[in-house]
Amino acid sequence: MMQQLALLGVIALFFAVGSYYATDGFGWFGIGNFALGSLSLLMATASALTRFHGSGGAASRRVILRGATIVAIALSVAFGAERLAARTKIQFDWTFEHAFEPSDATLKALRELPGKVQVTLFYDPSDPRVRRTRLLLERIGQEGPLVVTSKVLNDHAEEVDRFEVGSSNTVVLQLDDRFETVERPTEGTLYEALYRLRSAEGGVITVLRGEGEGDFSRTDDIGFAGLAAALATEGYEVGSVISATMRDVPETSDLLLVVAPQRRLRDQAISAIDRFLDRGGALVALLEPGGDSGLDAVLERFGIASPDAVVIDPMRARAWADVSGLNPVAASYWDHPVARGLNGNRMTYFRGARSFRLRKPHVDDELSKVVESSSFAWLEADLGVLDRSSGRFERGERAAGYQPIVVAGRYSRGEHETRIVAFGDSDFASNENLRTLYNLDLILNAIHWAAENESDITLRPKNRPTPVQFPIPLTDTLQTLYGVGLLVPELLLIAGAIVWMRRRNA
Repeated sequence: MMQQLALLGVIALFFAVGSYYATDGFGWFGIGNFALGSLSLLMATASALTRFHGSGGAASRRVILRGATIVAIALSVAFGAERLAARTKIQFDWTFEHAFEPSDATLKALRELPGKVQVTLFYDPSDPRVRRTRLLLERIGQEGPLVVTSKVLNDHAEEVDRFEVGSSNTVVLQLDDRFETVERPTEGTLYEALYRLRSAEGGVITVLRGEGEGDFSRTDDIGFAGLAAALATEGYEVGSVISATMRDVPETSDLLLVVAPQRRLRDQAISAIDRFLDRGGALVALLEPGGDSGLDAVLERFGIASPDAVVIDPMRARAWADVSGLNPVAASYWDHPVARGLNGNRMTYFRGARSFRLRKPHVDDELSKVVESSSFAWLEADLGVLDRSSGRFERGERAAGYQPIVVAGRYSRGEHETRIVAFGDSDFASNENLRTLYNLDLILNAIHWAAENESDITLRPKNRPTPVQFPIPLTDTLQTLYGVGLLVPELLLIAGAIVWMRRRNA
């Protein structure tokens, strides 16, 4: 019984530590295993002490001495390995997606810095988060022109006030007279700060407003202030034009971004968009099922037609969705720069999407699907389904198949090249959903491609979203995976170990 309790304790503590390093925190799974492991080891120790009482013979001493020697050797080897790793800078990163290995996006941001960056970690000595942040900074510092230091909050009050440091575990990045303060340092937030410091110019983006388009100043769930901030981080200057009074797209514009007009654009605005595209402009259009925004005619001229229907995809639906199939998680991607790096493990999420049909206007035009639904999806012409709050859909006689949700086109017209990316949904880029799964990467990479900044296409390191969004963001999905998915192998390992010990002692 003592041996079984000890083995149970060791396995439970192993899985507790493993879940902590895998998910960067103690969830209920880790806490439960830690409590179970500690209790089991305490009970095993108590049982051993009761047996140890009175065992003072020579044979007992030899057994105890042999066991103590083995423990001492194991501790010595472990200590020596730790010291060797510390001196040689050997590191093993076993976290999901290599949390302590700088991503390609971070390495690119480091290479593009115009000079050395002073990085200061302000901390409270009792803050347990500091160790992880320090390791992350040191690892990133090995790849670029960063000078990393640490300072205790209470000892540097003047700098704390200057850099507006509000709490422990805050990082300040300083380049000449500019600085960025990062209150929740992850590789994602540090990457964004580095990107802002590099001061690269991505171009000028013009967004339309006045006909119910997405509001880039609105900070609630349905606004697009998050996308505006992300574009600024990537180096773009974002300006707006009232579509009702627009006679021409500003000549300074490199790209026109139109987000789901609720009313039809006036003919004057549509003509201005046509002229802008004919002279080599770029368009990224985020549409919604139903309604006539006026953009449909513009897109059809470039071979992008959109049926007046909504995509229903029960195969890729959220398991907890009220209306199964209406909000698909897309995992099918074509080989196109906009979808670079996205696959069945790096997915995107849409909320009520329309589909597209492609047909080249000219033989040399390049039209491509970018993101598709699963092969089980179909188109529902009854747009009233968008108002449903519960229920399931029946396909009936409707044809099922892959439904393009995002498409892209490149068109050579004389000396000019026009690029267009069309999305069948706009909600995926709203504040509520922008940082869900890989939505942010998809929309930013589409804009980079359309603006001919393909070198900036990348998968960005993730921030931990707060509050939790739905579908569950990447980090929270991992919490669930390691919290429930590890439970099964742990139980199997415990059961197998107990059976082995019983047979061994039989």
